[in-house]
Parts: sequence; C-alpha cells; structure tokens
Amino acid sequence: MAELADAHDSKSCDGNIVWVRFPPSAPMLTIILGIVGVIGYLYISWRTLRENYQEEDIIAFSWVSLLLFLIGGKISFGLFNWGVWGGEITPWLEFWKLSQINVAGAYFLLSLFTFLIAKDKNWKVWAFFEDSLLSVVFLLVVLLVILKSWMLLISLLGAVILTIPMKGKYRSLVWYKSGRKGFLFFWMMMWFWLIYTGVSRTWWMGGIGLLFLGGLFMLAYDKLSK
Repeated sequence: MAELADAHDSKSCDGNIVWVRFPPSAPMLTIILGIVGVIGYLYISWRTLRENYQEEDIIAFSWVSLLLFLIGGKISFGLFNWGVWGGEITPWLEFWKLSQINVAGAYFLLSLFTFLIAKDKNWKVWAFFEDSLLSVVFLLVVLLVILKSWMLLISLLGAVILTIPMKGKYRSLVWYKSGRKGFLFFWMMMWFWLIYTGVSRTWWMGGIGLLFLGGLFMLAYDKLSK
C-alpha cells in the first residue's frame, strides 16, 4: 500500500482504470496556484479600484502591471543567477514559469509602473498605492507560497496583521496631521522590512524599514508630493 503522502485515487473509464495522483505534483500545484494568483489579482484590483478610478483605466492597469510583474521577476532572476540558463535566450522569455521569479525584481517593476501610471493619470500617487495594496499583497502571497520563501511570507503576513487594525483609524492619530491616504502603504512596508530584518537577521535591511518610517512622517506633515 502506498504511503498516505503518495496516495492515488482511481476512476473507471470504459473498463480502463485512470489513476489520479493525490496530492497533485509540484508542477501541477504551481500551475494551479499561478492561475489562482492571476485571476485573484485581476479581480481584487478591479473590485477595489473601480469606485475611485475609471474602470477602463483600472482594467488596463491591472493587466499591464501583472505582465510587468512577471517580466521584472524573470529578468531579475536571470541577472541575479547569471548563467543559470547556459546562454540560451528562450528561458528569459518564459515569464510564466513562476518557480524562476525574483520577488524583489517583480515588485520593483510593478511599483515603478504604479508610480508612473499614477503620475500620468494625475492620480494621487500614495493614495493609489494604498488603494492597490490588497491586490498586490494577494499576488505576493501566492508567489511566495509557490517559491516557498517562508521568511518573506512570514514577514509579509506579519505586516498585514499589524496593518489591518489601522485601516479607517489612522486619520484619528494625533501625530498624523495631514490625514492623507497612503498611510497604510508606508505603514505596512515599514513593518515588512523591520520584521524581515529580525527573521532573516540581515540587520542592514532595517534601514529600509526606517526609510519607510521617514516617508510616513513626511506624509503626515504633507511633505511628500501628491
């Protein structure tokens, strides 16, 4: 008898037995999670942004940002792991292979596009970052599960837990004088980097968290451009 972790289910089809593997193999699980991530990101982005922005702009933004997220992750993976594809060009274009994605590069290109599109459309930049936070967090969680980047995932979920209570309350904070949207973005990024610094013991990364703390206070006193 096969072990429970390697169990199989069988189905009869015209007298033949079709074996279905359970649980699904790693490649199949990656595909399933990838599909969930793509559909979930597009839906959440549309659902959370449509009330404050033109729907056609949001649909276009969601698709392009998703594509750039994958492209940025693939290119940065190739650059940080130079020679991993043995000089072949094709792997650089296979952005759908989520197991070969660099999270930092993916998020950087998505954030850069978010900033540029907000500027181009005359949207309030930091408000748009806050409004799109939920969809981006969902996409990152799915990717981190696929990559089994547990320290990053713990840091992200920890930051989310510390951010949820602040939603709808940060405008009442005495020190947050401007009351402007964007607080949740800076708050969550600050905690993400501080938690990751402790979990990974990469102490210099705490400086990144302090930069977001500085940005938060600049936003509080209305010193950041809108």
